[in-house]
Amino acid sequence: MSCSNCGGLIKSPHLAEVQIFLCPQCEEIVLVEDVVISTEKGSFDLRFSLKNLLFAAREKFQRKKSENLELETKHQINKRLARLLRRDDFRLSLSRDFFVQIGFGKNKRSARLLNISSTGAAIEIFDLGQLPDEDSETRFYLQLPGKEEPSSLLARVIWSGKPENIPISPTTTMGLQFKDMDEEARACLWDFIVDAETSDHT
Repeated sequence: MSCSNCGGLIKSPHLAEVQIFLCPQCEEIVLVEDVVISTEKGSFDLRFSLKNLLFAAREKFQRKKSENLELETKHQINKRLARLLRRDDFRLSLSRDFFVQIGFGKNKRSARLLNISSTGAAIEIFDLGQLPDEDSETRFYLQLPGKEEPSSLLARVIWSGKPENIPISPTTTMGLQFKDMDEEARACLWDFIVDAETSDHT
């Protein structure tokens, strides 16, 4: 296909499988459209491709950054990624233990973060002690890199239950939906998701 930004030719066996792609000529992320298929499709891992795309965008930012343009450039890249990747639909799954806190009333409880998006999260928490009820509001505390204090997000418990295939378990899993989040908090959360997705330690 032709790049909508520079007009250069983009060739890849993966174009028939994705909605966005990184142009090798101008290094801009462009929508995949008007694709001409000339070879047989090979096997394709969408998550692997997405991870490479996010990594490429992050690397592009690292090459461009300066003290004056760092924040503006990063927000431009993340804004474009958010639009093209449908930010609210992308959910980061964590393969290692990453702990957050939830608060209700004067109580706080530690919980293991299972996955997170810019609109909500799933957590696993031990049943010991009081837990927030379904459809109740809670506070979700996430320690973001570079921040002295955890970010506090208002959330609603939209579901809870035992882990799948483990009916007798000391833990409960919960689904949280973030509420009343301002754009700055949403941008910081998206930065965290992008950084975690492109890290080798996720």
